[in-house]
Amino acid sequence: MIEAKNLTKIFKVPTEEKSIFGAKKIDSAAVDDLSFSLKKGEVLSLLGPNGCGKTTTLRMLAGMLEPSKGTAFIDEIDVREDKQKIKSKIGFMTNNTSLYDRLNVLETIKFFAELNQIPENIYKPRAEDLFDQLDMNKYLLKRVSDLSTGMKQKTSIVRTLIHDPDLIVLDEPTTGVDVTGQSIILDLIKNIKAKGKTLIFSTHQLGEVKDIADKIVVIKSGKKVFDGDNYSFQKINPNKNFNEIFSELVDE
Repeated sequence: MIEAKNLTKIFKVPTEEKSIFGAKKIDSAAVDDLSFSLKKGEVLSLLGPNGCGKTTTLRMLAGMLEPSKGTAFIDEIDVREDKQKIKSKIGFMTNNTSLYDRLNVLETIKFFAELNQIPENIYKPRAEDLFDQLDMNKYLLKRVSDLSTGMKQKTSIVRTLIHDPDLIVLDEPTTGVDVTGQSIILDLIKNIKAKGKTLIFSTHQLGEVKDIADKIVVIKSGKKVFDGDNYSFQKINPNKNFNEIFSELVDE
């Protein structure tokens, strides 16, 4: 279903050294030679500290960012060669996803459903089911500009799922959501998993990983430092808990 092969993304970053054209820039690898695979119906959690390259990795998988080296395959389709087909297969949500402030929640979901050419008789019951699962019905007529951070996050999740994608990619889906909202979103993710969907999600909430993920990939400074299941992760140090093992892996 998904195979990342030596994925690398290099950006030009400014240094303190100056030239007549301003600050000199050097190459910096946000993601460095990253490989992993995921079977259809599995859930993978991508873990790592802030700035380690998680979002860059997910954007390359979704065909939104061109790899500098290496590539990835979604259902044997190369993300470098057929971005449009890749995007039709993927539901991608990130904290940077833009919503239109002047539209209310219903109008927002209708807009994205029509953008994906989904007939009304298909997207409406799908949206209603997601609204129920995410406890959103009180807010459907509110403008996006008036929503809380958590409710905007839930709206983004519905937008991501409305075309019933084969692969779902959620970048920090519970960020900015209160404890009750986090629990609701996690229940939705479990329902998605139960339906046999393939899912990749990044998170800082390590408790979410133990309950949901079939596979874990940990990256540090763009490089992979762990790739395996929950059992293998715990075997790194049986005397320590999940959080302590994660801290050991990513500490400088």
